[in-house]
Amino acid sequence: MVNSSRSEETRSKILHTALELFSKNGYDATGVAEICERAKVSKGAFYYHFPSKQDLFLALLADWLSALDVNLQVASASAQDIPQAIEKMADASGEVFEDLQDGFPFLLEFWTQASRQPEIWRKVVEPYRKYLSYFADVIQLGIDQQAFRKDLDPEMTSRFLTAIVMGLLLQATFDPEGTDWQEVTRSGIKILLNSMR
Repeated sequence: MVNSSRSEETRSKILHTALELFSKNGYDATGVAEICERAKVSKGAFYYHFPSKQDLFLALLADWLSALDVNLQVASASAQDIPQAIEKMADASGEVFEDLQDGFPFLLEFWTQASRQPEIWRKVVEPYRKYLSYFADVIQLGIDQQAFRKDLDPEMTSRFLTAIVMGLLLQATFDPEGTDWQEVTRSGIKILLNSMR
């Protein structure tokens, strides 16, 4: 039990340190030795948890997406109807903005690496397509329940919704202190929902 919690603590320390260094210096300029030194762990401990720097990078994405999934599920489950579910999911996305305040440069770095490395690109496209499909299903349910107009194209609307969220993430990456990104998210979703009714 002690070894298990120590192992998890080491993994967490490596992830946290890597997030800081990737955000500050970029993926290419950050080496495993620097991560180990800053995290105060051995290279053996690093490679026990992550076979490569790329695997560590992908683990950071997986952790972020896992947290986002939980936030979206909780938000959706607590809603009374589909429009409210979408509003609550937007709020959940806003919470992710707050949680990632220091990690915004990492997101930009992640997108940069995805454009250069096919393995990372595949790992990015998979959740992107999953969210497109998920939101299209939610929108179709809203149409079926007569909460949204019948002439809406669920797939196109899902792409637009995803574009709003990704655009806000990108803007928040460039200007994290420029505005209240959670409020901008709420306002943008309300405008979209009003156009869907």
